[in-house]
Amino acid sequence: MTQVFEEAYAAAYDAMYRDKDDAGECDAVMRLVDRHADGPVRRVLDLGCGTGRHAIEFAARGLDVVGVDFSEPMLKRARERAAERKGAGKLQFLQGDARDFSGEAPFDAVMMNFNVFGYMNTNADLRGALTTARRNLRKGGVFVADLWYGPAVLADPPGDRLREIEIEGGRLLRFSSGRHEPDRQRMQITIRVMHIAGGRVLSDSEETHGMRYFFPLELDFALAAHGLKLDALTGFPGVDEPASVRRWMCALAATAV
Repeated sequence: MTQVFEEAYAAAYDAMYRDKDDAGECDAVMRLVDRHADGPVRRVLDLGCGTGRHAIEFAARGLDVVGVDFSEPMLKRARERAAERKGAGKLQFLQGDARDFSGEAPFDAVMMNFNVFGYMNTNADLRGALTTARRNLRKGGVFVADLWYGPAVLADPPGDRLREIEIEGGRLLRFSSGRHEPDRQRMQITIRVMHIAGGRVLSDSEETHGMRYFFPLELDFALAAHGLKLDALTGFPGVDEPASVRRWMCALAATAV
């Protein structure tokens, strides 16, 4: 987990995901939070915040947000983007690990956006992340995470993909391939990013991301063991529908008891 999101990958990250609907995903997350939180929501902890795409959007909506990530290259870009933001909410980015972070005071909501939850490859990782979520939540606060839905992954395993992304002064080529490890409930996703300009390769980097998928009873059991009650397992970003075997992405919402 600590050998991903290095400098080269971080440098290309926002370009690779510039078409991602961050605002729409934040809408979906807040619908789950508003449905299940006991009391008003003001303070938010974004674990695995990356370049701050969701954290900045939440702050622009007036929430006070602390974003945490282990990757300093990603945080550097988050702080650069935050310097140009607008919005009434407070925003802070800190280096830390989603598996053992402790904030200064309880939060109303804890989030793990863009499948950060899937990086909890081992049960020790999962225990750490859920312990962190519960420790940082006030009673009645909500933990929300989007993740890969196991039944859908088994029904439609990943293949190889190529994307070409035009950027200022050149283009990025993003190659991804997945190796399924069903006994470990995960995919090993290898991502190679090439920066090409003027007929030359300016950079060429490769990372392998281990991505775990989850099943409903597993989630219910793990959350309950950490003082969190599973309230909803929905589609994502379509949180008005249940999780489905037809779609990999789903979201969970769990309240702190």
